Amino acid sequence: MIHKQRGVLGARLWLAGAMGALVLTVSPVFAVSLEKYPQLAEMVDRLDGTDGLKREQMKAWFRNAKIQSKIIDAMNRPAERLSWHRYQSRFVNSASINGGIKFLKQHAGILAKAEERFGVPAEIIVAIIGIETRYGKVLGSLRVLDSLVTLSVEYPRRSKFFSSELEHFVQLSAEQGLDPLSVKGSYAGAMGIPQFMPSSYRSYAVDFDGDGRADLLNSVADAIGSAANYLARHHWRPGEAIVTRVLNAPGALDALVTRKLTPNSPLSAVRALDIPVSGDSEEKVGVMRFEGKLGADYRLGHHNFFVITQYNRSQNYAMSVFELAEQIASAAGS
Repeated sequence: MIHKQRGVLGARLWLAGAMGALVLTVSPVFAVSLEKYPQLAEMVDRLDGTDGLKREQMKAWFRNAKIQSKIIDAMNRPAERLSWHRYQSRFVNSASINGGIKFLKQHAGILAKAEERFGVPAEIIVAIIGIETRYGKVLGSLRVLDSLVTLSVEYPRRSKFFSSELEHFVQLSAEQGLDPLSVKGSYAGAMGIPQFMPSSYRSYAVDFDGDGRADLLNSVADAIGSAANYLARHHWRPGEAIVTRVLNAPGALDALVTRKLTPNSPLSAVRALDIPVSGDSEEKVGVMRFEGKLGADYRLGHHNFFVITQYNRSQNYAMSVFELAEQIASAAGS
């Protein structure tokens, strides 16, 4: 789960240069020194004695962590920055659709249970898991500990966020009985079949297979239930629209286009441009312009679309989830 990028163009250029210089000063891989990174030692002091955590054990974990410059490189080149048609082709294709149909059929019972309990359509849950980990087949090759330590101490722009996630990961390891030296995930520290950050794991993971433990690393049922719970807890509205496509968009629609991740245009303003769209006039939508292979493609994102962006703070991501879910549902006849 990647998080929102901010800053004007000048700031972005400066940060890109600064991050590039930082990468040059960091050797490809090196072991962690608690003397060099006192913030890690402070974390050890803060957590000592909580959840059964012991000072010397935590010190050993951190000393075993590796700072990896490729993790910083990856953070500076997220897929969400790709143009829409390139991003879309990565995640909405015949392989992902066929894989989604198979996953939907294989786990139909648990998906129906999740939809009934949380109100989130089965195909949306399937699409998220498909995009995140290819339906549980690709969970990440980097140790979560290495990713979070690297980003907390060598990525100043987001160090506060990743330091918090590192602390959550240490606590999660104690709570779940995980070995933090072996758990693997993404370059940003997301983990498990639905790719939850540690704080999200602790807040939104649910035991959906009834074994008494929320296990996102191994249990498909828990992953399905937890992804649905995440969207429900972020105020998914069952039965409501997600996206409306705009055909023959008038030029005046460009004035309403937003890059933000909240709906900000009243439907009344959209209808004033002779665009047919259902819903209450006071409802707000996000007018979005995607650059496709054949030119501009306009969409209206309703409330539920922006709930999906809470999972990954990207319009490209949420639209890919919607389109993949749509294709899977259509092909499966649901």
